[in-house]
Amino acid sequence: MPPTMDISVIIVGGGPVGLTAAHAFSKLGIDFTLLERRDIIAEDVGASIVLWPHGIRIMAQLGLLDQLLSIGTGLMSGTFQTVNGKAFLRTSSPQLCKTNHGIYPQCFARAELISTLYNTLPPSARSRIHTSKTVTSISSVPGGDIKVLCSDGTSYTGTFTLGADGIHSVVRKTILSLSPPPITPSPLKTRYSLLWFSLPLLPTIPASSAFEVHSKNLCLQVLANEKSNVQFCFLYQLLPPDHSPSKKFTQSDIEAIISRPDVSSLPLGGSGLTVKDAWPLKSKCGITPLEEGILKPEWHFGNQMVLVGDAAHKVTPTIGQGLNMGLLDVVSLVNQVSEFVGSAGSSREKVLGGLDGAFRRYRAERLESVEEDYKRSGVVTRLTCWRDWRFKLFDRVVMPIPGVDVLLVNKVNSPIMARGLVFRGIRVEREPFEGRVKWKEKMPLLDETAHDEGLLGRRQW
Repeated sequence: MPPTMDISVIIVGGGPVGLTAAHAFSKLGIDFTLLERRDIIAEDVGASIVLWPHGIRIMAQLGLLDQLLSIGTGLMSGTFQTVNGKAFLRTSSPQLCKTNHGIYPQCFARAELISTLYNTLPPSARSRIHTSKTVTSISSVPGGDIKVLCSDGTSYTGTFTLGADGIHSVVRKTILSLSPPPITPSPLKTRYSLLWFSLPLLPTIPASSAFEVHSKNLCLQVLANEKSNVQFCFLYQLLPPDHSPSKKFTQSDIEAIISRPDVSSLPLGGSGLTVKDAWPLKSKCGITPLEEGILKPEWHFGNQMVLVGDAAHKVTPTIGQGLNMGLLDVVSLVNQVSEFVGSAGSSREKVLGGLDGAFRRYRAERLESVEEDYKRSGVVTRLTCWRDWRFKLFDRVVMPIPGVDVLLVNKVNSPIMARGLVFRGIRVEREPFEGRVKWKEKMPLLDETAHDEGLLGRRQW
């Protein structure tokens, strides 16, 4: 829709989080400009992304459910093995996830997800997205606006800047440079690295199943997307104590890791296929340090800049929470900003004076959930990599006890997902998903009286 609120947002970062913000602003009539440093929005880099029910629910509210289900694969089960190929746990927790929340977790190829998010924007919104834009500075201009300057000499002016530019966020660096103590200069720690590679879909692992091999300081995780005919392999490993955060990994580092006997012999499924056997079949690969941390005490600077997603908090991806956390950030921020701007009316002074409060309310709403996901992600990474004997004992002895995985889903994971947020200003015909566990925040409906009637015709996923 054409802009209806007298603000303009400059989104820095054209990944899934930034594009989701673009969808929300477009639907709410909030003017925006999105700047992406890459030459192509959907550049084929990175591997897979998992959306859990509370994340898929947000996408459904934006009208993207059918398009995403056409490119995603539901994860229905999981198998955990030791390095000798012995399965010590076969879990149906993804099935329980569907029972509790109405849909399986969905696995996507990252490039396909980004392409879909971009192509489903209306043409008027896509025209506000600019690629090859490397942001070099962010500064105030007379009148209270913010100006973003790019390396090619172009500049863009808006009411505030939304930093969705990931772990190496230039918006976060700008906030840190302008903020007085006690903002933490470097809130991130790096204990693990992630080596990933993609393969053609192999018959050794069902496409609807997650597969993991757990070992001391190592974990191999395999996810597949049958609609893309690709299998994603992720190798987590503990970094040495003397690892420098500034170290840049090279292709030689990747080859050296893969050639190590403890890595090359890791099984890929139950057919005897190993990493060494599959490596020549890879189509892409990469390696990255896994930063962990939450920016404190603020995620914004005044009324001018605010962070979402990995720019504000970074978790290890073992349980696939990163994008879901970023989507919830977008929902909370958009709710706070749109509701405040709507209440401020046409007074520009009130809008500029109150955005700082809206940004603070956004962080306050999100912080507890972010800390929970941060802790869960870190614990599971150390559990699957057997960081010490306590983690190994829990993984090998406690987790296989019948009912433990069910208990963890029902008592830990599901309550967190049930608190998932929705856009309060975007109405839909009906709640897209219903399960045994009720959502704490109801979906705004076009016709509130249609809710119960709509349940009768709801599709099953």
